[in-house]
This record gives sequence, structure tokens and C-alpha cells, in this order.
Amino acid sequence: MGNKYQYLKFILLIGDIFLMYGALLLTLAIRYKDFSFLPGPQSKIFLFHFSFIHLFWLILLFIFDFYEIPPFKKVFDFSSDLIIFLFLAGVLGVTYFYLQPQLIITPKTILVLDILIFGLFLLGWRYLFSQILKIRGFKERIVIVGFRPEFKELFSELSFQTGYEILAFFNSAFSDKFTPFSNLAKYKIITDTHKLKEIIERENVSSIVFALALHNNKELIQQIFANLPLKLNYISFADFYEFLTKKVPLEAIDEVWFLENLSRTERKIGKILKRAFDIFFSFFGLLITAALFPFIALAIKIDSPGPVFYFQKRVGEEGEAFTLYKFRTMKAEAEKMGPQWAVPNDPRITHVGKILRAIYFDELPQFYNIFKGDISFVGPRPERPEFVSQLKGKIPYYEIRHLIKPGFTGWAQLNFPATFSVEGTKEKFQYDLYYIKNRSFFFDLKIIFKTIRIILKQ
Repeated sequence: MGNKYQYLKFILLIGDIFLMYGALLLTLAIRYKDFSFLPGPQSKIFLFHFSFIHLFWLILLFIFDFYEIPPFKKVFDFSSDLIIFLFLAGVLGVTYFYLQPQLIITPKTILVLDILIFGLFLLGWRYLFSQILKIRGFKERIVIVGFRPEFKELFSELSFQTGYEILAFFNSAFSDKFTPFSNLAKYKIITDTHKLKEIIERENVSSIVFALALHNNKELIQQIFANLPLKLNYISFADFYEFLTKKVPLEAIDEVWFLENLSRTERKIGKILKRAFDIFFSFFGLLITAALFPFIALAIKIDSPGPVFYFQKRVGEEGEAFTLYKFRTMKAEAEKMGPQWAVPNDPRITHVGKILRAIYFDELPQFYNIFKGDISFVGPRPERPEFVSQLKGKIPYYEIRHLIKPGFTGWAQLNFPATFSVEGTKEKFQYDLYYIKNRSFFFDLKIIFKTIRIILKQ
């Protein structure tokens, strides 16, 4: 949101590159007891090959959101992401040198030392950068034009986002109908365009967020256009909400939004890359987990009568139905009265089923669905046709989630717990829309790594 953030992210990136090479040089100095190896042919070899490894590390840092502003917002999340990054950095390094046995260097100790030292540098750099922002009072100063009920949710979100500050609300026709929102009382309410201009100049406001539908307020837009500098960032409420919450506000969008944001065709290269990834890793997943299938099947049969596998119709891409494969976790007669929503502590789940669900082993047969092309590793979770028919009548634009292939995991699953209501499903759908709008191969990788992190924490 604004060039200022891009500038700060660029500073973080440059600092990371500098620290990567600093960590390598310090590692080599420790390994060889001094800096006598500089300059020399061996040091050049290390620098050359570790440059490729560092490039992969930078990609990982982007995937794990190490370039968010502020960078040290949630200490626990940062620490867990750092541990996973260090592990994957090691895996990438080992893989790089393993695939090139002809190299004259096999830096096992150097690689481990380099990763640990860079990890410490990264932690210190992010903490220092956060403190500098705090000391300098860095804020993205914002004025809101109009008001929407959805701002109630954003107030709590802004309390975590130390980089943003709402200075005032502007509305030339402001009325008492907005006063019930208690959070609004601490903000200035401006009804005059000239006063708005004064605040913008005096408080160094950088962005204007429009909570109103612009095409319905031409007179107001003309006033703003005539009185305010065009160099400000003018942001729609939907974009502001999406930037903060990482989901799309369903009440604030219409058909025009979909035409502007979802009408683009997926790039062929990205689609081919995603399908190749799905085929390779689903096949690999089946090979690795196949040895577990007989033991899981035996446990299911001993625990309760009925089939081992559960076959269920789901709605896929373009609304086409397909069969989803899972290990059975419910009693065989669980749906003798027809399809039912799952509920908390569902009595239909078997003892073994609870264990399988807790460790996600009931989902393992879906590697076959991915290999076949029914689903992808990442996408909106596929729903049952009976429930889709209900939800389409209660959630606006719900069928849009079928524009792309459904997924084994997804952005909605990461950000919202399993839900048993229409309201909860609506909330998850907003995350699905965010994914559909912003989907990319690197976004998929980020979701996959975060899913693995969640599974490992179980």
C-alpha cells in the first residue's frame, strides 16, 4: 500500500543479501581460523556456489512473509517461520551440493555454520528494523471518506498493524446512524473539504480510503479532485480491507469488481508449472505413504464394520462433479438419513477416525485425486453438491469459487477453522476469493509450506 512500503521492503531485501554474504565470510573465517583465505581461488568457489543457494533462500524468505511491514509483528509466528526457514535452507543447500558430486568442495560444516549464523543475523536485523520503525514513529497515515459497518472488524486488525493510523473520517453528509460504533468516537469527523485539506497537509497524510461507492458520489469526487493533491494514494475500501485482512469483503464488492479482478485468464506457464508440481509430488506422496495404507485399513476394520475407503461426490472446476477419496472416519450408517453437516464432537466419528483426522491421515488417498487432476494441492476446498445448492442461495457469488480447480489445502483452510454454519462458510469464501484473485505458483508454495508447518505442530 504505497511506495513507502516498497521502499522499506527493498531495504530489508538489501540488508538480507548483505547479511547472507557476511554470514558466509564469517563462517569461512571461523572454519579456517582467520581471513587469510581472502582473496583466493577457494573463496571465489565458495562465493560462486553459495550465491545460487542464497537466491533460493531469498525465495523462501518471500514465501514465508519475511518482508512484511512491520517485520516483527507477531514474535511466535516469526520464530516458528524462522525455524522452518532454517530447516528448508539446509535441505536446499544439501540438495544443491548432492546434485553436483563433481564439485571440489563438500562444505558440510560450512553449510551448517552459515545457516546458523545467518539465522542469528536475520533475527537481529528484523528486530533492529522494527525498533527503528517504532522509534521514528513510522505510520501510514490515512483519512477515510465515508464509513462502512465492516470497519468494525478493521479496528481490531489495525491494533495489530502498528504501521497504520487512521486520522479522521470525512463525510459531507455525516449522520447519527454511524455513532453506535463506539470505536468511531476517538476519531475526528470532518464535514468540510477545506478542513480535510488542512489535515492532509498538517498531518502528512499519505492515503485516502474511499468507503463509498465512487460512481454514486460524483459531486463529492469533484470536490476532492479540485481540492486535494493527486499525488496521494487513493484506495478503494475493498483494496484496503483486502490488504489488511488478506480476504475480500463480500459486502463491498459487486459484479464490476469480478470483471476487473477475476476475468483474466491464468497464464499458461503458471498453469503448466502447477500441474507438473501436482503430478510429481502426488505420485511421490503416494509412494511414500502407500506403506501406511494396510495398517490404516486394518485399524479401521478392527474399530468398526464397514468399508475402508469413503467415496464422496464433490463439486470441482467449472461445477463438474467428481469422486473424492478418503479413509472412512465415520460409522458406516452415518448418513443413512442423507447428507448432513459435520458438527463439533460429531458422535458419528469412530475412535480410529478421530485419530486419523487429528493427524490428517484420512486425507492421504486424495494424493490419487491430485494425480488424476480432480483437485490440485492448493485451491478452494471442494464441497458436496447438496451443500453447494444450499450455499449458492445464501452466499452471494458462491459459484465463483468453481472458476478454478479445488484444492487439498488452501488459503481459507489456513486462515479460518473448520466451520459448521453458513456464516462461517461465508467467511471462508472471502479467503477463497482472495486466493482466486491473487493466485500464483509462489503463493501456492507459501500455502503448502504453511500447511506443513500446521501439520508439524499437531
